[in-house]
Parts: sequence; C-alpha cells; structure tokens
Amino acid sequence: MINPKFPMVFLLFGALSCSQLQRDIAGSSRHPLAFNDLVGLSEEIIETVEAPDFDSKACKSYLRDLEISLDHLDLQNLSAQELKNQAHKIADNSWRARAILHSRLNEFDKECVFQIQSNFRQFRFIEDYLLELALDVKPLGPADIKFQEQPVPMLDPMNEYITRLTKNGEGLNFEDGDILVTRGVSFLSSMIARLGTRATQFSHIVMVHKDEKTGELKTIESYVGVGVAFYDFKYALKNENARILWLRSKDRQLGQRASKKMTALVKSHLERNKPIKYDYELNFNDATTMSCAEVSQVAFEMASGGSFRIPYYPNEISGAESLVSRLKLTAGPTYEPGDMEIDPRFELMGEFQDLRLTRDSRIKDAIMSEMFRWMNEYEYQLVDTMKSKLAGGLIWKARRTFLWPLVKKGLKLDDFSKEIPANMLSTVTLINQIGEVLVKELKTQDAAFEKKHGIPMTAYDMARALEHYRQNDLRLYKNKKSRKSALIHNMLRPQ
Repeated sequence: MINPKFPMVFLLFGALSCSQLQRDIAGSSRHPLAFNDLVGLSEEIIETVEAPDFDSKACKSYLRDLEISLDHLDLQNLSAQELKNQAHKIADNSWRARAILHSRLNEFDKECVFQIQSNFRQFRFIEDYLLELALDVKPLGPADIKFQEQPVPMLDPMNEYITRLTKNGEGLNFEDGDILVTRGVSFLSSMIARLGTRATQFSHIVMVHKDEKTGELKTIESYVGVGVAFYDFKYALKNENARILWLRSKDRQLGQRASKKMTALVKSHLERNKPIKYDYELNFNDATTMSCAEVSQVAFEMASGGSFRIPYYPNEISGAESLVSRLKLTAGPTYEPGDMEIDPRFELMGEFQDLRLTRDSRIKDAIMSEMFRWMNEYEYQLVDTMKSKLAGGLIWKARRTFLWPLVKKGLKLDDFSKEIPANMLSTVTLINQIGEVLVKELKTQDAAFEKKHGIPMTAYDMARALEHYRQNDLRLYKNKKSRKSALIHNMLRPQ
C-alpha cells in the first residue's frame, strides 16, 4: 500500500537538484524542513514506488508533491559527517527507486512519466552529491583530464567511477543495437541538455554495433563538424563522458536489425567518400543529414518499416528565443537525447558516472538553466562580442580558404571543421564566453561555501547565487560610470 506519510528523505533530494520548472527562488517564503533517518526513509520510497497501487494518479500527486516541497531545504543544518556515512546506502536506494520506476514506465500515463523524468534528474543529483562527499572526490574540469589516457568507463575499475547495473545488465555484455545516452563536458553539451522544455542531464546518443563474425564492438555516432561515422567502442566510452545511460530495446531483434540497417547505410556513404553530414538545423523529417539523435531514430524506423518512431515522448523547443533563433532552430516538437530515458520500449541495463566531473556538470547545468530562465522571464538577448563576431565572420571565412593554417597559427586558434555554420560558431563562442565568467564566479562561491559549511553548494544554492550575481551585474551595467565593470550584461542583457 502507498504510505500517505510524506517521505522526508526527498527533502534532501530536492535540495540537491533544484527543479528547472516552476521555480521561484527570489520570492519563495518556504521554510526549510527537518528530517532524520535518511536510510529508513529512502527504503520507504522504494516500498512506495513498487507498490501495486502506485498508479498514474498516485504517481503524479506523490512525486509532484515531493518535487514542489524539496527545493528549499538548507543542508547547512545537517551534519556533513552523517551525510558522508549514509551516502552509499542512500545512493544505492536512489538507484533502486529509479530502476523500479523505469521498469514501470509502460504502466503510467504521459503526465506521470514526465514527472518521473523530473525526479530522475533529482535522484541523480543526490547520488552525485553524496558520493562525491563520501569518497572525498577532488572535482576536476574537462581541461584537467586526458580522457583517452583514462581507464575505460563502465569496463575498468576506478575509485571515482560509479557503475550501476540492473539484473539484465550484469556481465556488461553489450549487444548489437544497444543505445548509450551520454553527457558531454562542454557548455555546448549543457546547452543541448537544457534546450528542451523538459530539461535532462544528457547531450549525446550512441548506437552500438557488434560484428556478427568477430564480436568486435564499434559505435555509430554523429558529431558536429564530422557527421556520421564509426568509432572504436572503448574510444567512444572514454570520449569525455561525465555520465552514460545504457539502454536496450525490449524487442532485441528489432534493435539488432536497426544497427545492421544503419551500419550498411553509413558504410555505403563512407565508401563513396560522401559521409552523412551533421544536421545543424535538427530537422527530424529529413534523413539526408543526421544529428546524433537522428542516427538511432532513422535506424529504428528503417528496421521497423516506419512503425517504430523515436522518441516515444517528444520534447519541445520553446522559449529562449534569442538562442533558438540564432541557431536557426524551429520551435516545436524535437528529440532530445535525454528523451530516451523515459521510452518504455527500452529496458534499463545500467548507468555510469565519473564523480570527478559531476560537480562541473552540476555547475554548468545550473548556469544554463538560469541563462534560459533569464531569457524567458526577463527577455534577455544574446549580444555579440568582438570575439564572437570574428568567429562567425572573418575566422569562419578564413577556415574555408587555403590561408587557414597561417591564420590558425598566427592567432593561436583551435582547429574546427569548415562544415560548422557561421551562426553556430559565433553562438557557441558567445555562450562559452558567458559561461567562463559564470563558472569562475560560481566555483569561487562554491569553494567558499564548502570551506564555511563543510559541504558544497547544492543546485538550489547555485541558482540563488547566480540570481544574486545577475542582479548585481545588472546594477553595474545600468550605471554609466560602472558599466565597464559589468561582466555578463555586455554579452547577455534584457531587450
């Protein structure tokens, strides 16, 4: 039976995850709530979500009430040592609750499934946060890691690597047609994960191909500036991933056919030296170009004669008009990589996280969520800088000429594909500039917070800090005498 008592452990979950939707940071009058026995209460959650009478109606009310009530807990009132001591058990129970909810997705209606996706985001944040504390993980940024020199995620052991498997995933036997949904480490990855109305924690989709004769594993992926190609499996796993979600079609023969169909298509293009180009406009009705998500979409459509359409629950592009229009995206239904985590036609096999990078992801997620909120609530517009103008102008043009090696060397520029559109290059350059300012600010505040309280900032703390920073920077910008001191409002400001 469903226990009507509110499971207070979720008060901890929400404090760490900070829901993107219906959040009122500045004006909230909610007070922090007290709780104890986190392990016992996390076990109560498991009992609740696996109960036979936990139906769509109960799901929506129960999980939504949790989400609304969670976001404002002040963890400073808790013992850091107690959190560390209980971290592994709570994280284990969180994973188990997620696995149970995933296994029951086909029992629930759309509204319940969307709510579950929000809670999945919360659960992952609590797992990351507590395990970082318990293992005393040193947080790193992407520039601090030589990814191809690291142990292989999921396959090799490492203290900061966490791999969780369901019963079906035991043994780590990857099959033809398996899907890996990953999270990259760049601001572009954070932007992709937050682009849809339903924010997720994923930015890329990988299709697994297993050779029938040799058993060799490869991946089929599409990358910006490269298009669709094959990659060594271990290389793909080590390719700058903060987290990896492993899924398998419940119709295993369909998954295998999908992989074979896409393999044949990609091979034919590569053999003719005409690789399938990346789809920069995310047009899911045109398979002549493909984003990473479209690779899996087209593969399963070909294998099913068009009857198996991914995603099961399309996301939606809306709001953040300044960003969407610059990238020339069309508002409306879309396919976000994170949509795969709530497709009831796929079973959950396992999940991986690199705890060295999860704090960096949490910071970037908080920044992108707030930037999107500023665009939507305050009508903030992106304003080109000299650097972003050059990137989308002279530098972009130079990349397409024989002079590029000289320009690259003279200006000490990183190489990039000439396939990348000018509008995307300038936009990503601008987003990175804004992000660098906010990451520096947030990491400084996070370090000071941890020194004072013994624990890092939660996502809610980060969102609140970013809002205060926005207000202060706006005041500087509005004053002509101090305008030059404003760091972000010269690049992003109200219309």
